[in-house]
Amino acid sequence: MAPQEVPDSVALDTIEALDSVDEVPDSIEVVQCPRCGTFHVGGVFGEACFQACREARRCARCGLLHEDYDMPARWLHKMEKFNYEVYIPDVDKLQMNGNTILLPEHVVKKLEENFNTKKLEEAKMKQQCHARVDDGIQDH
Repeated sequence: MAPQEVPDSVALDTIEALDSVDEVPDSIEVVQCPRCGTFHVGGVFGEACFQACREARRCARCGLLHEDYDMPARWLHKMEKFNYEVYIPDVDKLQMNGNTILLPEHVVKKLEENFNTKKLEEAKMKQQCHARVDDGIQDH
């Protein structure tokens, strides 16, 4: 296809200048998000940024968002935080059922041992507290 020339009938003086330009007021703050690196107006982070930030926090090793598993790890296994090295010792063998990690038997046993150890420690601490309280009552 041959290049086409602009006809002479097109005049440059038909372009109109804008009468006014809307400027962004100084009071609007533009903040760079430390998580996703994008800029947000007014410091309000929308759903799109929330999703981008979530993706940025995915673990490079296992691909999971560890924070999604922190609460279940605390409740079910008495762990402070989700630790993928405990739950997923071999990433290549990671198996999921929807959003659930399918744990191998040896990992389940290790978690049960950890849970039982934590329960014993808590029971021992309660016993020590009760002993101190009892000692304080006997002193009076």
